[in-house]
Amino acid sequence: MDTANARPAVAAGVPTCVSRPMAPATWGWFIALVGWTILLSVYQIDGGAGLEPVEAWVAQPAREMYENIAAMSANKDEAGWQWRPFVIPQFCGETRMQKSPGAYWAVCLTSYLRGTEVDEVSARIPNAIAALLLVITIFWLTRRIAGDRAAIFAGFAAASSVMVLHWSHGAASDLGVATLITMSLACLWVASEDEPPGWKRNTLWMLGYFFAGLGMLYKMPLPLVCIGLPAFLYVLLRNRWKIFASWWHLLGLVLFILPWLPWALAAMHFEEMALFKWRVEYFDRVTGDLPNVEDQKAWFWYIFYIGVALMLAIPYSLSLPTAIFKPFRQQAGVNRNGIWFVLIWFASLLVFLTVAMGKETRYFLPAMPPLFVLLGGELAAFFDPNRRAAPDRDKLGFWAVCVLVPGGLAALTFLLHHFWKENASQGMFTWAEVWPPYAVAAVIFSAGAILSAWLYLRRRENASFSALVGTMWVMWIWVWPNFMPIVASQAPFKDFAEQLNTLSPEHRAAIKQIAQQDPRYIWYSDVRFPRVIDQLELLQEAGGRRNLDLETRRVAEEIVHLLEGDALALFVANPKHYIRFLSEGRVKLEQEGRAFPQTYLWMQSRVGREDRRYVLFGNRPPDWEQPRLPPKLQTVLDRRLLELRSADAAPSSAPTSQPTPPSKE
Repeated sequence: MDTANARPAVAAGVPTCVSRPMAPATWGWFIALVGWTILLSVYQIDGGAGLEPVEAWVAQPAREMYENIAAMSANKDEAGWQWRPFVIPQFCGETRMQKSPGAYWAVCLTSYLRGTEVDEVSARIPNAIAALLLVITIFWLTRRIAGDRAAIFAGFAAASSVMVLHWSHGAASDLGVATLITMSLACLWVASEDEPPGWKRNTLWMLGYFFAGLGMLYKMPLPLVCIGLPAFLYVLLRNRWKIFASWWHLLGLVLFILPWLPWALAAMHFEEMALFKWRVEYFDRVTGDLPNVEDQKAWFWYIFYIGVALMLAIPYSLSLPTAIFKPFRQQAGVNRNGIWFVLIWFASLLVFLTVAMGKETRYFLPAMPPLFVLLGGELAAFFDPNRRAAPDRDKLGFWAVCVLVPGGLAALTFLLHHFWKENASQGMFTWAEVWPPYAVAAVIFSAGAILSAWLYLRRRENASFSALVGTMWVMWIWVWPNFMPIVASQAPFKDFAEQLNTLSPEHRAAIKQIAQQDPRYIWYSDVRFPRVIDQLELLQEAGGRRNLDLETRRVAEEIVHLLEGDALALFVANPKHYIRFLSEGRVKLEQEGRAFPQTYLWMQSRVGREDRRYVLFGNRPPDWEQPRLPPKLQTVLDRRLLELRSADAAPSSAPTSQPTPPSKE
């Protein structure tokens, strides 16, 4: 990496245009970066971890959309062409308006091009492509701000980070929208500040607006804030209002709304509750009025994203503080406007996402690319062979790595063992199966970190950085097929899905879901059933606002009504909701002088923690031996009933235990 001439010699802080072609050596590093990123992003994409909930929420609606489009196309001669299958995503046949359909369309297109049904590979390929585009964009933007050498370090740091390695193999929409946000902001800044007037500037402006529009289609409305807030604050704080002195921005606004506004209008045409659902899903999530984010108001959530940034930047996390604060000093050959731009980008999103009540690790992905741009300059300086000699500091650093890295991994081993011991459960992996693949990963990382520190001590800085990059890649090649299937096996949901697949069509038609489905057992079984009451119907009853008390009461009333009926009624519930219904529902009916309807447990997941095993129960006994409620859950149920009856002084004539299975005699 000695080859990179950073930029033409200029005074620090003076904007310059880097429209010159890359040197052959830089091209070589860029081609290597692209090649390795492709290989790592598609490496065993059909294996590894099972789908997490956020991934199955993309995969299953895409599967149903793909099937609906295929069915419509096959019957268009008789029924005519219909746009609804393209416009309205569905989950288990219900309208799913939480997200715009860009991610679903990407999965459907991938399946179409592969000539297959929607599977885990089709669901993950869009993120593999997004990872490549993200790394390329980070390289390009860093080069325009800080030159070739910094771009090489930024690109390889991003490609070997936990963020890219992990999320490239996921199916969630977040990496895709983060990539489109990054491409948009990069194009807009380069066009405005580092490209002379002409067709290239205008083209980059238009691409910036268009990528923002695609981001809206991919995951609306995140790009409005994640692009609009950094761009506005940059113009305001740097007094760059003259950027808008061009009519091209008006055309850009047209290109911005072109990808997503037609879909939004069509969705409102097909679903009258669309606007209400979007308000709940987007605005109430930010303000904290959404019921499922109410538990994120404790103080530690306000430092949550600092930890997320450090985690996603591994193994370069220790360089983040200096990377963030070093730009405040003058640096020759670095575009100061560019440095301020990425600092404002990161800081504004950090503040916004911290203030917003709904928090998830994946929400922070759009704030990470500017950190890698800053890391590019910091790492290029830290691993510079021309740096001033500091043998005492280098020796101290080497011995610190030799002690702290293995020691830290040993401590992590202890914590992992404690966690596994506390959460050991039937049918899951034992510690004897967990520790060997983890130990191999720990040895790979320790050996690579020590090798990198030794090379740095020997004044082989470029080789030291290469060792760090290679360590992460080798570790990922081992971890993905050997360790991730253990820690993210989804075995409880696969087991429950396997049982659901044994049900007859009559039984399947009688199933309803209490509360929200976990998309994993739907994905693995493809047995589809609606909720007790459609979410849009509940939203309409509540006047367009989420009302958890109303929803709970209405759903409970409908469950009791169906259980009391003559027709077969089956319900899927997680243990929490199952216990709550059997306890609070029973006591409520006792207070009203009504008998609690007889219920029968049909099946439950046979693996995993007892308090996390989904159950299927109904108003008739199954044709097989009725399973018993696990002892831990039975104890929780009895205790909860006792608490409720004591609090309300209600009579306790009804039985407190799970109904006894009918005799086979």
